[in-house]
Amino acid sequence: MLLHILLFLGALAKVTEPAPRCETGQETLGQCQTEQKAKCVDITVGTCNDVPYSKTMYPNLLDQKARQAVEYSSEYVLISVIHNLLQGECNPDLRLLGCSILAPQCEKDKIIKPCRHICEKLKKSCLPAFDAIDMAWPYFLDCDRFFAGEEEGCFDPLAKLRGELEVAEEDPLAGLPTTFIQFTHHSYSQMVSILKRTASKCSHIARTYSIGRSFEGKDLFVIEFSTKPGHHELLKPEFKYIGNMHGNEVVGKELLIYLAQYLCSEYLLGNPRIQMLINHTRIHLLPSLNPDGYDLAAEEGAGYNSWINGRQTAQNLDLNRNFPDLTSEVYARARIRGARIDHIPIPQSYWWGKVAPETKAIMKWMRDIPFVLSASLHGGELVVTYPYDYSRHPLEEKMFSPTPDEKMFKLLAKAYADAHPIISDKSEIRCGGSFGKRGGIINGAEWYSFPGGMADFNYLHTNCFEITVEVGCEKFPLEEELYSIWHENRESLLNFIEMVHRGIKGIVSDKLGNPIKNARISVRGIRHDITTADDGDYWRLLPPGTYIISAHAVGYSKVIKKVTLPVKMKRAGRVDFVLRPSEFWPNKFLRRPMEAMRDQYDPLEHFDPHAQHAQPGQRNERGDLTRNKERPWWWSYFSSLGQHKPMWLLKRN
Repeated sequence: MLLHILLFLGALAKVTEPAPRCETGQETLGQCQTEQKAKCVDITVGTCNDVPYSKTMYPNLLDQKARQAVEYSSEYVLISVIHNLLQGECNPDLRLLGCSILAPQCEKDKIIKPCRHICEKLKKSCLPAFDAIDMAWPYFLDCDRFFAGEEEGCFDPLAKLRGELEVAEEDPLAGLPTTFIQFTHHSYSQMVSILKRTASKCSHIARTYSIGRSFEGKDLFVIEFSTKPGHHELLKPEFKYIGNMHGNEVVGKELLIYLAQYLCSEYLLGNPRIQMLINHTRIHLLPSLNPDGYDLAAEEGAGYNSWINGRQTAQNLDLNRNFPDLTSEVYARARIRGARIDHIPIPQSYWWGKVAPETKAIMKWMRDIPFVLSASLHGGELVVTYPYDYSRHPLEEKMFSPTPDEKMFKLLAKAYADAHPIISDKSEIRCGGSFGKRGGIINGAEWYSFPGGMADFNYLHTNCFEITVEVGCEKFPLEEELYSIWHENRESLLNFIEMVHRGIKGIVSDKLGNPIKNARISVRGIRHDITTADDGDYWRLLPPGTYIISAHAVGYSKVIKKVTLPVKMKRAGRVDFVLRPSEFWPNKFLRRPMEAMRDQYDPLEHFDPHAQHAQPGQRNERGDLTRNKERPWWWSYFSSLGQHKPMWLLKRN
């Protein structure tokens, strides 16, 4: 019986044994099988749909044999979330580099490997970002193993990012003077190219990073200028410009691209004003908050100036109506004695509506960086507006609605308007509005009222003061007009940045010199406090005058000082506070203040790429507290992979 079973299994093995590979001339005999040759196929891998080629091949360079195998892999998950893990650093460069391995370029049914020198250059600049989050460099981005030299025939996976597919192969700026700026309209890829090239030219004072992505997946790129790019420096104020909030209002976008090049060039040339500005200020420029809307507006072209097409996002949302309406909350609280009307939390009901990813990105940005001053650049008029933008009476469309900082906001608005030759002109012949007699500035709600604006949100949720600048009558002007528009706005742009140094600044600490975070800085007579940053430093914008300033924090006694700011004073006065522990805490300090309470559901709080997920220690048999083998905070991003988690990302001691 056993012999019969063995004979049967032997016969079965012969049946199931794969046929040998065919020799020449044997294909038709049925005694061998032909090898199926891999062919180029269309790229359908979701995260890699914007690579600068259209065909790939399976198996790929990691021997993954189908799209499904790729998209269920830990390598794919990594490149999908790398933007969040590194907070926009080195992206989309790293994602595109990863795609060149997972979905490599295919031509004539042959895989073309990505270039080794591109990998090596990117690894050199991005490895510190991996080290910062305690993550190993991904094995599949091993430059020696998976990449090829130029002599072997390779391709550049970052070519599209640098705009090489949309502009001439020869760099139009090559050989031109350092201060040369091309006054043209820029597509998204051209904008990214110029920002990255500018940051590379001034790498010791500049860097690019992304604060998030648009609805259609475009990175919201920022270029930063500072003596320590990427880091907040003690007592150095944070400033931001935002352009292209409405996609069809393009002048602000172009102005910030020009400004980035100007700051870099003039710093290198030794311009003392620009060097002073960058050495003492951290400047962030976000040229396009709505790149999806810009693409739609650009299809109609310059000069068309549609007031509708491209204004909103790809989700059909107006970003300047999409922020939480905290102004209505202020009007309700103002009637309550002692109620705070600053640093108001986001109402839970806000999240029930449709919130654009661009809006979330801006709010998260504001929460991460202690901005002091900001301006949003729009188009369609020539005027500077300041908060509040929402009327005290909801039925009044044009009603003067000042903030407690009315005097400071007027000073800020005038700083931009007075330096602009047309906005400051007393002539009433404008785009349609009549602002000449007002000096080119107006309270936003007095011009026209609307809720959910970004400027009001800045002022009521953070320490930041923001104005809105309408930089031209035409929303999408012809290219020949851009040169004169730049020269009309250049001095205003610089003058407004310098206003971040008005008022007072200082450090709040305890008697041992330890910084006190979230201490309140109050000004008698102005019902709007600002709070200290993580390092205990603060900046309080104030016009010239004499003030009674106080600093206070939970568990500490209040300290009061009298300060005088002369009219001609152009730099912030230094006012430090040393707080001593309070021997007696009133009952009100034992309760959580309203403004310190966070919503039960707050996506901005939950979406924290640096959240710690360490588990508490356990006790061994002797009762000693032992430390668990903690995984890095980012390990939870790969929880869905089960047994296939990327152990290769964990650093080995």
